[in-house]
This record gives sequence, structure tokens and C-alpha cells, in this order.
Amino acid sequence: MKLLVVDDDRDLVEVLDYALRREGHEVVRAYDGEAALEAVRRDKPDLVVLDINLPKLAGFVVLDRIRHTDDHVAVLMLSARSDESDVLRGLQLGADDYLTKPFRPLELVARVKTILRRSIRAKGRPAPAVYRTGDIQLDEATHQLTAADVPVHLSPTEFKLLRHFMANAGRVLTQEEILEGVWGYDADVGGDLVKLNVSRLRRKLGSDGQQRDVIQTVPGVGYLFCGAQGGVIRDQPDRDAVEPS
Repeated sequence: MKLLVVDDDRDLVEVLDYALRREGHEVVRAYDGEAALEAVRRDKPDLVVLDINLPKLAGFVVLDRIRHTDDHVAVLMLSARSDESDVLRGLQLGADDYLTKPFRPLELVARVKTILRRSIRAKGRPAPAVYRTGDIQLDEATHQLTAADVPVHLSPTEFKLLRHFMANAGRVLTQEEILEGVWGYDADVGGDLVKLNVSRLRRKLGSDGQQRDVIQTVPGVGYLFCGAQGGVIRDQPDRDAVEPS
């Protein structure tokens, strides 16, 4: 796999470069936000190790721009901050995982392995599906959502969350199941992360400014996606492509 390591601490980049190359990866380096974006465009890495505090462009800005142009590259955020709001912001913007400094290089290598393993599994899934329930339609291939024939813009995380709900329509999902299914791991801030994204999905699925009751809260348990008319049809179009990671 090709990995991009972005941090203005050159000694840390050197250490991580060595640790990741020992695992057989190809490593590209960048030391500021602008160089990071250029490296993403030029080298097309499979995963980016991205520090938040960068010169020229902050890590959050870099992550946001990556997600607007490439939803498939994995991103592991690094930061000396431990504030919960930073964790939530990074995950909300589409980071796959988050690691707080200081950390051991072996810990980062383990996180990278986990993220890449999930990506490889995802690439082996069947062709993209179209999920329908009521007047809501979600197309995996085009990453498009329509509600009552009106296009609705979703962030990458919101798309994954709605897809997970629609694939499990009619079944109550706990917060732990949602975290595992959408983000691939448990997190101490997971409860707030799920609530935040569910709230945003409810607003975006609304009609005439009113929230639809398609995602119901089951007190003390989790959430239930029922749809406007109940039930869900999972179509398998005749496409050659496989689902991206």
C-alpha cells in the first residue's frame, strides 16, 4: 500500500516512515497542508496519516478538501490535542480514525493495519446497490440520495450512516452496532458522534422544513430506520464496478 505521512515534525515523520516501510508499505512525506494536498493529487495514496496542526493549511482543512475530491482514500488523524470536540470534528469531516500524541509507532502501525484491512474487505463486496424505502432512494454507485425525487447532499459520513440504516431497515441498531458498522470501531465519544449524525440526517430527510420520522429513537436501546412506507428493497444493478472503500 502507498501511504502519505503529513506532519511538520520531521523527526516524527522519519520515525513513522521507518516503521511503516518495515511493514512493506511505500511511504510519501509532506510537511505542510499545501504539500499534503499536492501529494494526494500526485501520488494517490491508499491512506493518509494527517496531523491537525500544520503550517499553511490546517489538517482539518486538508481533510475537508480531500473528502470533497476523493471519498475513497483512508485518513488517520494525528493531534496533540485530546479535546473531545476535536475528535468529533475530525470524525465528522470523514476521518477513519484518530490518534492522540504522544503515541508509540507500533500503535500507529496497528491502527493503519486495521484501517487498510477494512478497506480491502470493502473492495471485495458485491456491486453497488440501490436502496429504496418509501420515496427515499440511495444509490451506492453514484453516492446520490433523493427524497421525494429531490436530490439531497450528504457528507461521506452521513452517506455511510444512512446506507447502514437502510441496509438494516426494520431492525433496532444499538449505538455500538452503528459505530462498528459505519466507523469500524468503538470510541469513547461514539455516543455523541452517532447522535450528531443522526440529527443531521433527520433534518436533511425532512420535507418543507419538517423532520420525517424515518429514524426513530428507541429509548435505552438505539435507533430504528422504518422509512416512509416501511420496508426496503435492495436492488443489485448489473454493474462491473465493486463498492469503493
